Amino acid sequence: ALVPDTELRAELLAEAQGVLAAHPDLFTGVALAEVSVTAALPFGRMLGTIDRLVIGADHVLAVDYKSNRMVPARPADVPEGILRQMGAYAEALEQVHGGKRVEVAILWTRDATLMRLDREILRDALSRATITGS
Repeated sequence: ALVPDTELRAELLAEAQGVLAAHPDLFTGVALAEVSVTAALPFGRMLGTIDRLVIGADHVLAVDYKSNRMVPARPADVPEGILRQMGAYAEALEQVHGGKRVEVAILWTRDATLMRLDREILRDALSRATITGS
């Protein structure tokens, strides 16, 4: 196995500790890790894994961790592929948790920012998605 050097290990540990300190609510209570989801979407079937799923009485919050070096300033600046991924997660969760409000967010580990994503921007991104191949 590849072992990072001491400086990199210290940097990664500090990043992880920053995330835990900034968002303890994501790591306590009723939450699931590495949740597999599948859904029928307009362009085909989707299979994915949600990093963290927080389950509330009237809502569910899907959180995906991203370690990008450059953290977007606003949801409109998030790369298209990530918006499509999160849109697919939202659609899947709405099929499973139809009676609950579905929220999605990205946890940017670089600076421990939790960026909630509006459903409209996700629907728009998902509407531009296509599947190619067999």
